[in-house]
Order: sequence, then C-alpha cells, then structure tokens
Amino acid sequence: MDELIRLRHELHRNPELSGHERATGKRLRFFLNKYKPDELYTGIAGEGMAAVYNGSEPGPTLLFRCDLDALPIHETIRRSYSSTSPGVSHVCGHDGHMAIVSGLAPVLTNDPIKKGRVILFYQPEEENGKGASKSIERLKELNLYPDFAFAIHNMPKYPLGSLILGEHTFASASKGLILKLIGKDSHAAYPEKGINPSLAISEIIQGLNQLTQQKFFSKFVLLTIIHIRVGEIAFGTSPGYGEIMVTLRSFANTDMEILSQKAIELSRSIGIKHGLMVETSITDSYPAAVCDHDLTDLMKSIAKEQNREILVLKEPNRWSEDFSHFTLNGPAIILGLGVGENVPELHSPDYDFPDEAIEHGINLLREVINRFQK
Repeated sequence: MDELIRLRHELHRNPELSGHERATGKRLRFFLNKYKPDELYTGIAGEGMAAVYNGSEPGPTLLFRCDLDALPIHETIRRSYSSTSPGVSHVCGHDGHMAIVSGLAPVLTNDPIKKGRVILFYQPEEENGKGASKSIERLKELNLYPDFAFAIHNMPKYPLGSLILGEHTFASASKGLILKLIGKDSHAAYPEKGINPSLAISEIIQGLNQLTQQKFFSKFVLLTIIHIRVGEIAFGTSPGYGEIMVTLRSFANTDMEILSQKAIELSRSIGIKHGLMVETSITDSYPAAVCDHDLTDLMKSIAKEQNREILVLKEPNRWSEDFSHFTLNGPAIILGLGVGENVPELHSPDYDFPDEAIEHGINLLREVINRFQK
C-alpha cells in the first residue's frame, strides 16, 4: 500500500487541468509498466490510457475507470506533497481515484484472471465534461468497450470505507445554457435610438427562476444563474448586447430536455418582444448517472460480505459526473466511497483525499473481479 500512497502523493503534487494531463499520464505509464499489462493503449481521447489484462478463457470485459484531471482551485493545505502548480489542485480527489484503479494492476499481475478481460481505464477531461463521450467513441473503435463499467467517486461526510449507492440515479443531469441577446448600441443620451437588452435580461431572469415551479417536471429540477453581462463600462453608451449564463440541473434526463427547451423558448419569446435577436448554445452537458440495477445489487452483496456500511441515497447527488455517458451505453455503475465524516467537502481548497481510503476502494473493486471469475 505504501507504493500506492507514494503514487497518490506524486499525482497530488503535480496536478494538471482538463486536456493537459500529459505528465500525469507519463507517471501512470511508468507505474503500470512494472505490472506488465497484456496491452497498453495510449492517446485515448487525448491523454487517456487503457491497460488490458486478458484471461485465457472467454468471459465478460470489465472496465474500471478513474479520472486524470485536477481543478483550477488554489490549495490551502500544507503537506510535503502539496500542489506545486499555483491555482491548480486535486481537491476533487481524482488522485485517489487514480491510486485505487492503479492498485488493481498488482492484483491482476499476482493473481491473473482466467476469464474475459479487465481494463484499467484512465480518462482525461472529466471536470469539463468532454472526456467520457470522446473516450467511449475511441474505446468502441479499439474493440475495448466493456460489457460492464465501474467507477468510484470519493464522498466526504460519509464513514470511511462505507459504500454509497443511488437507488436508481447516482448523480444529476446538468447543462450550461448560454443566452446572447443582440440589440443595437446607441448614445446614452438617446437610448430610444437603440435597443438595450437590460430590461429583457431582467424579465428573462425572473421568468427562468419561476420556470422550475411549473408542473412540467416529474422530479427535482434546478436552475442557477451563474453569469450576467450587459455592455461595457462606457457611460456614454447604451449597450446593444447582453449575455446570461445558466446552469440547469435535473434528476431525470427527460426533465432536462423539457427544462432546457422551456428555458430557450421563454428567453426567445421575451427577446423577440423587446426587439432582440436571441442566440442560444449548450455547453458542459452531462446526462444523469443512472446505475444498472443488477450491478447495484452486486455491490450491495459485496459490501455486505465485507461488513461495510451500505448507504442508499434518498435522492441523487445534485452534482454531475461524466461517467454518466457510460451508463447510457451499457450496464454501468458509479459507486460512492465514504472517505470520512470529518473530511472537508469536495472542491474545498483544503480537501485532500485520505490515504487510508485507497485500500477500501481496491478491496471493493477486487471483489468485483472475483465475482465475475466464478
């Protein structure tokens, strides 16, 4: 376990943002080469990698995914392995995810599987929502797409080593909606000669905030205004351009489609009323992470056998995870791993994945492999 703790510390010390995980991949390749996978694919969707361990007999392909990227957050904790990259840190615990999945490599080397394949998949660009969908496309091209896919996400505020599951959905769907309102600039002394989007923006914001209270939705939906802009700082000008950026969230994928459609329709209707052209675009799109029922039952059985506390979420996490794209493409599950009740929240500047959680994650996933060998 000391080797994996050292690996986590090295990854923590050298975080890299989405799309720039080159040195992270190099460190992981160096580690994996010691445990001689049968095949090692690199350059998947950027810096992604797949280490493949083959059995000698036919059987299912299992994929265990971890994420490579860090966050643009300045770390405030001081450790011997604190981030050396100003303003970048592993405060979502992806360093721990990488250590857990990497911990399966010595397991598979020392106790080779007989049936099927096990793929240790290192995915880039989770935090910007781009990595999973690109990775899935490439995995299919390489004939590496699994029969069953698994991911672990560390969860503070839960007992160390506990297993947290969604009853049906583990994490919410979300989208970023960008609204651009285009009118006409004019002199601030003659605003009537232009088309200023300010009043329309105010009306749109009010309408969007009321939208979630309508009876269109089967489950929880949330709309959060995250950015507003009108013109520039120029006191002689009445602006003719404005922007609104909104995060949409829902527990159900069907509700997300309704929410985004209604938000766009409302914004365009108000814009037209004020003589504005309204341009819309979607970014950072995540489906809901809907977990496979049979895999959920499997994980409950494993946790019970290992005397782990099993906690079933009363409702999905409001945050999103791009592993959800795997759940749209076949049997898949994302597991919550409790890392301690007194651990800071994810994305907090003082968050540090607890080393003692690594072994818990490995033991859960190792037993998944064992169950599919029977």
